Amino acid sequence: MSSQPSIRQLRADDAEACDAIVASLPYHFGDEQGREMCAQAVRTSDGYVAEQAGTVAAFLTLRSWFDRSVEITWMAVHADRRRGEVGGRLLEHAAASAGAGVRFLVVTTLSEATPEPDVEDSYAGTRAFWAGHGFEPVWEPEGWWNERNQAVLMVRVLR
Repeated sequence: MSSQPSIRQLRADDAEACDAIVASLPYHFGDEQGREMCAQAVRTSDGYVAEQAGTVAAFLTLRSWFDRSVEITWMAVHADRRRGEVGGRLLEHAAASAGAGVRFLVVTTLSEATPEPDVEDSYAGTRAFWAGHGFEPVWEPEGWWNERNQAVLMVRVLR
């Protein structure tokens, strides 16, 4: 899809569209508790959506920490729109919109320490996306998620 996405604030009436995006990514949102947490976040958190051709194509939710950092708590691009410019534009909008005192963007994703055998659309692509937008891995906190999945915390310095 070639139309440029427009970015706007996440609204409560975007929740069902965000749920549909999550449903389009069963591997990346395979944990029921995670899906429930994401559904709650899109209904209660600050964030942004990318619209393309009149449809919500991607979303991200945000949480501020200590006036100096903003965590991207959830982000997803519809399966039909991945590997294009939608996610990058959404992320860069969030980075540019961070308050003047915000120095860090933070995200947690699946670590490369978690095996993903025979997965075509693995988290290697997700980590490459974050790295391509200036995020660096800084910590692999053991036990954050569950015994099967190791998290990695990635940080981008803004200012």
